[in-house]
Amino acid sequence: MKFPNKRAGVSVAALLLSAALTATGCAAQNSGGGSGGSGELKAGPGFDAKTNTITVGNILALSGPIAATAREQLAGQQAWYDKINAAGGIAGKYKINLITADNAYEAQKAVQAYNEIKDKVALLSGVLGTPSVKALIPIANRDKMVVIPSAQDASIKDEPQLLPTFSTYQSEVANGVSYLVNKDPDLKKAKFCVLGYNNQWGEDINEGLTYITSKWGAKVETFAKYGPTDTQLTAQMQQLKSAGCEIIGFSGAANNVPAVVSAATQLDYKPKWVMGFMANATAFSESPIADYLKENMIFTGPGGDLKGDENQTLKELRESKALNGAELTVQHIYGHIQAIAVTTLLEKAIQNGDITREGLTKALSELEKVSFNGINGDVILTPGNRTLPHSTTIYEYDKEYSPYGLKAVESNFTAPEGIDPKF
Repeated sequence: MKFPNKRAGVSVAALLLSAALTATGCAAQNSGGGSGGSGELKAGPGFDAKTNTITVGNILALSGPIAATAREQLAGQQAWYDKINAAGGIAGKYKINLITADNAYEAQKAVQAYNEIKDKVALLSGVLGTPSVKALIPIANRDKMVVIPSAQDASIKDEPQLLPTFSTYQSEVANGVSYLVNKDPDLKKAKFCVLGYNNQWGEDINEGLTYITSKWGAKVETFAKYGPTDTQLTAQMQQLKSAGCEIIGFSGAANNVPAVVSAATQLDYKPKWVMGFMANATAFSESPIADYLKENMIFTGPGGDLKGDENQTLKELRESKALNGAELTVQHIYGHIQAIAVTTLLEKAIQNGDITREGLTKALSELEKVSFNGINGDVILTPGNRTLPHSTTIYEYDKEYSPYGLKAVESNFTAPEGIDPKF
């Protein structure tokens, strides 16, 4: 299976708007600027006083099975920073520079990658994978390093050095299944099951599905588990089919999906699947599995109409130089959301006059909310009781719509049955 592998392009900052934005204060929400504080800025690692540049770091899987989608996240981040820099930078003068280290989607390598870049960055703009994030939490707490996690595990949402930005896996699967049931109420009588990793991600899907099915007196009948690198899923598929599973919540990445479709096709098994957006890849549209995806799978994630002009942020992202002509994907949006959170935090820290590690940590503790221009729900940062977005965009798969295949059919959908506040 060949996956796309386009690197994020690096655009040149346009400086023409700088003076105007500085003069007006540029206080519009998430518009690329913000009113800065006056006087000398107290700074620590990652700040170049000669160029007024703030360097932020990423720990992503630049190698390994999900490298292609990780690079899309990186491009999405770069697109937002390009926009910020083109408008003159944060507070009209502080530009953002992005550097990246490779964790190959392994927790042990994440620690190595952290040590490579920690003295060069003000904060971490992204750390990919729940195991990597959890491995870095005690180190980040020690170093007062603020981290934007690329993970959707509800158990980490109140970690004080983390600034989580996405809905949880639990909310995603609950919304996806609720969407199906509200379209066809007879599905309340269906048998609900999970095919998931034998790790926390799989448990999260099971927890979210258990929660939402309890709303209509149903339960999770079967949880079939597999390893992230397993390529033969016939036994798990037989387990699900034998249990009569009709709607299945799935945890896994795009590299796992061909094995899922292969095993299901061999057994002539066609349940309805609720997948996270990270389970899709543009390469699928040219593969034999595309028809199965269209007939049997829906996908969840942030974003909205990927080809429409209604949302200006999505339109600008789609047309950005950082995407280098690539089709807009939800992975791009995922990275864009992270970068918006970073600049919102930096704007607050600059207003406080302190972008040291301690200053950024203080700014995070004072930040009440982060908004994302309609491409993601708000994050409410009440200390010790943060609320992550409970809404999800629902996508159907259609390779005729675009090579990426995901077509939004319901933007920012929230289960009318409600989402557990702990998610």
